[in-house]
Amino acid sequence: MNKSFLKTVSASLLSLMYCSVANADLQRFYEESTDSWDCGYKNSLGEVVVPTGLFEACGEFSDGLAYVGKIKKGYDEEGNLSYKNLQGFIDNKGRLVIPVEHEANDTGMDTDYKSFNEGLVAVYRNGKYGYMNKQRELIIPYQYQSAEAFQDGLAVVSLKEKYGAIDQSGKTIVPFKFNFLHSYSDGLAQYTESNHWNNGSQYGFVDTNGNISIKAKWDRACNFSEGLAAVRVGDYETGKWGVIDKSGNFIVEPKYDAPNIQTWSDAYYDDCYYKEGKINMYQYTDASKPHESSITRYTLDNQGNVISETSYANWDAVIKKYEFQSW
Repeated sequence: MNKSFLKTVSASLLSLMYCSVANADLQRFYEESTDSWDCGYKNSLGEVVVPTGLFEACGEFSDGLAYVGKIKKGYDEEGNLSYKNLQGFIDNKGRLVIPVEHEANDTGMDTDYKSFNEGLVAVYRNGKYGYMNKQRELIIPYQYQSAEAFQDGLAVVSLKEKYGAIDQSGKTIVPFKFNFLHSYSDGLAQYTESNHWNNGSQYGFVDTNGNISIKAKWDRACNFSEGLAAVRVGDYETGKWGVIDKSGNFIVEPKYDAPNIQTWSDAYYDDCYYKEGKINMYQYTDASKPHESSITRYTLDNQGNVISETSYANWDAVIKKYEFQSW
């Protein structure tokens, strides 16, 4: 075979491989400044595509886009300085494809930035949520008190302090009868019989028709994925986590202290759900002082078997491991 032909083919393949890698979804990164964390995006080659200083919030990619946020300063009617959180969206080449002009609700605890999923994103205005498509068209009018991302064609929303679910046309599929619903995942959504924010609320699961699939009896729960969900029995300080199947039966008895690691800012590391047949669980040497305790991370398979374990000196050591991988 002609050598020059082989060289041409090899060069073309390398070029395609490079372009494929360079154009892969970007990864956000953070840099600490004197008084805050600045965010930007790098490609998989480690090259900065979106530098820090442009945005004050950076989301992960979902549905091909990532939210970016800014804080707009202004003055209210009485002349007092006010702040409004705005968001827009970038594509996987770092281009701003939806301007940073859509309001993001400040809940008082954090800013409720929203991500696209299944072609739509929840948008906020004057205390109400609706849904917008990627062409910036309002598909579902502003009317809901809260709104979650679409999953499997359904989005959990609330009206008059009750939760239900709608389809992409805005039709009510799950009646507004629940005191709390979480987003659907793996065909089920968490619910509570009492208000979600009340102490002592217990969690169960409903199906996509709003029928109770697993009665509320867990003191905390994570979403179902791959047919399994982590749940807690007992309170925050002394409760233990195990894993149930969709019949509500334990495949892992409650014995672990946590399914994720929480930082000082209330952000969590680990997703609290199964991914590719595995989930991480954590055990503290002193559960009453998790921030000061040494920790063992157990990785479980979908049969509940421990397939690996790693020990850490403290919580910060776990977080630094994740920061290195993610940032």
